[in-house]
Amino acid sequence: MKIKVFDSESNSFLEKESIGKVKYIGESFGVDSLTNGNIYEYLEILDKDYIRVIDDSGEDYLYFLVNPAPLDGSSKGGKWEFVEKY
Repeated sequence: MKIKVFDSESNSFLEKESIGKVKYIGESFGVDSLTNGNIYEYLEILDKDYIRVIDDSGEDYLYFLVNPAPLDGSSKGGKWEFVEKY
């Protein structure tokens, strides 16, 4: 499924291919990161360690597949629940 994703480098929206949706369950963190209970489009899973997700910022970022959390340790993070695969 094609979706529009914000690209901060070009300050424009790019069309990318989403392969499904995941729900984040856990402590919300960051203003533009992940929010408990929100459903997010994901673009790929890398090496069974990372998932590329369109987060609250509207941009795509890599998060840990197991226990997504901020790198600075400011939140204990949470988990993904796979909702849909295209």
